[in-house]
Amino acid sequence: MIEKLYRKEVPSEKVKAVTPHQCNRCNGKNIYQDADGISYCLDCFEYGEINETMTLYRYIRPIPHMRHIISMDYQLTPLQEQASDFLLECYREHQRGFLQAVCGAGKTEMTYQVILAALNEDKKVGFILPRVAVLKEVSKRFRMHFTKTNIATLYEGNKQHQNANLIFSTPQQLIYFYQEFDLLIVDEIDAFPYANNPFLERLLEKSSKQSGIILYMSATMDIAFQKRIENKSIRYHLVPSRYHRKPLVVPECKRIRSKSHQMEVVLDWCRSNRQSLIFVPTIKLGNELYEELQKQGVLCRFVSSESKEKNDFIRAFRNLEFQTLLTTTLLERGVTFADIDCLVFLADHKVFSKETLIQISGRVGRLAEYDSGRIMLLSSYITKAIKEARKEIIRMNQANEMQTL
Repeated sequence: MIEKLYRKEVPSEKVKAVTPHQCNRCNGKNIYQDADGISYCLDCFEYGEINETMTLYRYIRPIPHMRHIISMDYQLTPLQEQASDFLLECYREHQRGFLQAVCGAGKTEMTYQVILAALNEDKKVGFILPRVAVLKEVSKRFRMHFTKTNIATLYEGNKQHQNANLIFSTPQQLIYFYQEFDLLIVDEIDAFPYANNPFLERLLEKSSKQSGIILYMSATMDIAFQKRIENKSIRYHLVPSRYHRKPLVVPECKRIRSKSHQMEVVLDWCRSNRQSLIFVPTIKLGNELYEELQKQGVLCRFVSSESKEKNDFIRAFRNLEFQTLLTTTLLERGVTFADIDCLVFLADHKVFSKETLIQISGRVGRLAEYDSGRIMLLSSYITKAIKEARKEIIRMNQANEMQTL
């Protein structure tokens, strides 16, 4: 159902927006009482003021009955088929599942069959992604392959869902749904802002029907999901191989404490004949490195969440208009460039967790025709995250080799 704070027509049901103990919009318990004794929710205040004098109106969202089809000009690999079957089994058996697939394995395509099955049973399906740019890219791909399906893409500034059978959404937009989805697929479950965010976890649970199934996906996994898998409270399937079956590129570690020597390494890297992403831990450090590289005559650009021209710069980089693109962790996930190397500048910074370093490494060697490249972690110290990231990538390569034998 759709939730609104205003009455548009006859609602299916209505509830008090806030009680002294809980907010019914976000299921939060961070309630504040003002001097007049009126209760407000502080957790979802940024979505608009909500208090106990208000009412939440819930409306059933109709969807059209139709026969959905997949139009593809290629087939899944045997390993992708196994992962696809795993997701379908979880759905059929009403069990939650976690699909871990290495960067470049083709997770999106692995979801097609389970989504098709749900849609053809007139179920409401949601595909949740944390970053708007990736959300738009994935929904565009689905429109190409699910040619007869009504698809909506929701994010801040775009909230038109109407009669969509399949909804792509950021996790924040789930605040407008109540027990709506029969099937939710949550990709990049360990990424910002979803990771370790109780507020967004509540929205996910609230938007799923009581009988609904939630399927999680990522190339990496946090401790919370590791424990759930160990406790067998959630089903698990691993795809340790990319679709082309070539091994993941293992990061090189370069430990240099001298800042001037670090800059020499970066300059040598930029002056190679390879396109490169250089990851920086903060916007401030990114701007500083960008200015220094410009002084040294390096043709480059810098993109971050604050960049107004980031889409233009990324497009120009794809078109080979320049060789070096500096970036924050903005581009750590969900993007594919044909043939690049990656350097992580100040890789010992706390921003670069094990998961982040694995995701960054996954930008290299993604395509069958460009299955190699370099990933360098440049740092003053070798952190636990660096060690664990390399260890995990090596472990995945060993698992891939065993499956190949």
